[in-house]
Amino acid sequence: MSGIVTADPSRLAELRAKIDAIDESVHRLLMQRATVIDELIEVKGTARNGAAFRPGREADMMRRLARRHEGHLPLTAMEHLWREIISTFTALQAPFEVVIAGDGDRVASADTARFYFGFSVPLSIAASSQAVVASIEAGGDKLGILPIGATGHPWWQGLGSAQIVARLPFFDEPDRPAATPALVIAPPLADPVSPEIACFSVDGLTALPQIPDGLTVIAEARYCTDRISVLVATEKDEASVAAALGPGLDIRSIGGYAAPFRSPS
Repeated sequence: MSGIVTADPSRLAELRAKIDAIDESVHRLLMQRATVIDELIEVKGTARNGAAFRPGREADMMRRLARRHEGHLPLTAMEHLWREIISTFTALQAPFEVVIAGDGDRVASADTARFYFGFSVPLSIAASSQAVVASIEAGGDKLGILPIGATGHPWWQGLGSAQIVARLPFFDEPDRPAATPALVIAPPLADPVSPEIACFSVDGLTALPQIPDGLTVIAEARYCTDRISVLVATEKDEASVAAALGPGLDIRSIGGYAAPFRSPS
């Protein structure tokens, strides 16, 4: 005997019919979701300047997804599928585009943009991180994606009306795709909520001090030859940042983001 198991044709047909029925149900639910979005647009109107982007609500949606998820389908696969759905329907309410920086790893930045904002949202490449900030500051229906880490210029100094609104990746999973850390910046949101993690631009340092617990320097860059600017993330307030880093500094609030989700080990 060879040990080869012959599949039962009737059982295979039954399972394939179940898959087809599930696929049809998913499609019908997505079309139903589109109908609800149409009603939502009628109720509140189609607004501009990122009015349909709700990073706080999206974070809550993704956390609920993670908590109910089970089985061997990777959580990050569901994350990508869900992000595609969210971004597509967000764009139906208020079309927008995503801008990435061309002075870093373009492939990693493009992977991040496509993973989180899908393929139905237009993608453009600016010359530099500073150019991304300038593009968002100029107004319009755009989000900017900026990598976290070493930088030759403190691009966060250019944030005025635009703010940091999200940090990627949201699911903190090992060996995940689109794992390059990045921040999302946006023009003023129509329905802003207080971020769980606040971000501050700190200028005037001559050297990077010992950073106490509760504060994280997520980017730093030198300017004016003898000064350092840092981008700080913390659950604390501006007064706590000032007390931790010292007097005489220029400290500005520049938005924040939802705390990344870590699956229980």
